[in-house]
Amino acid sequence: MSLTRLMQMSRRRRTPLPLSKSSTRKCDWIGFVVLELTANGLDVDDRFYFMKTLPKYEDIVEGKRPISLPEKSRNAPKICLVLDLDETLVHCSVDEVKNPHMQFPVTFNGVEYTVNVKKRPHLEYFLKRVSKLFEIVVFTASHKVYAEKLMNMLDPNRNFIKYRLYREDCLDVFGNYLKDLNVLGRDLSKVVLVDNSPHAFGYQVNNGIPIETWYDDEADAELLNLLPFLESLVDVDDVRPIVEKQFQIQKLIDATPDEII
Repeated sequence: MSLTRLMQMSRRRRTPLPLSKSSTRKCDWIGFVVLELTANGLDVDDRFYFMKTLPKYEDIVEGKRPISLPEKSRNAPKICLVLDLDETLVHCSVDEVKNPHMQFPVTFNGVEYTVNVKKRPHLEYFLKRVSKLFEIVVFTASHKVYAEKLMNMLDPNRNFIKYRLYREDCLDVFGNYLKDLNVLGRDLSKVVLVDNSPHAFGYQVNNGIPIETWYDDEADAELLNLLPFLESLVDVDDVRPIVEKQFQIQKLIDATPDEII
């Protein structure tokens, strides 16, 4: 069982229709959605129903949310790159895993588990590269008790990842944890979020870069494939029109019926 699944079971969640895995390339992303939904007998519109029917942001958030990060330093890179953790950078499981890269204990609900960690292929190279170009933040919907231990092993000296945000920093919308990028305290024209769950950036769609969910495929190269696109954002004044044009997620949301029968 994955750690994400284990921690989700700690509370009952009203979860709308699940969202698709994704790819870093526009044509692959849309094609992946269509193929996966067809295989499951679902319509594309079903998967984006949750994103389309999100309550208005101002109806969920009263006033301004507290800022979770320190003020941006003068010498910080222009663009802030936010990275999801589970199934984007790593896959963790409390079940036996063949040749785990790391293991560590975590106590959850009074029970101690051994967490087996597999790192997505090319993770180290990816982090080294992007840390030279961007202000790096890992933003996970996982509990801090688990994610902080994992981050301390992945980047013990914080050489690559400047800041860490956890479930406590997420926006709870009917039991779904969304990553409200406003808590970064950064200019959203200069923020991108890479996440395997598109609903996570439901309130800032054009800041979101979808990536295919990863579990154990050793031939996976999505992090490498993503680098050229990320590098193209380094000096832009507004990432959002570029992200929108590349992935067209808003078009998929807009094409979803207002009601699912």
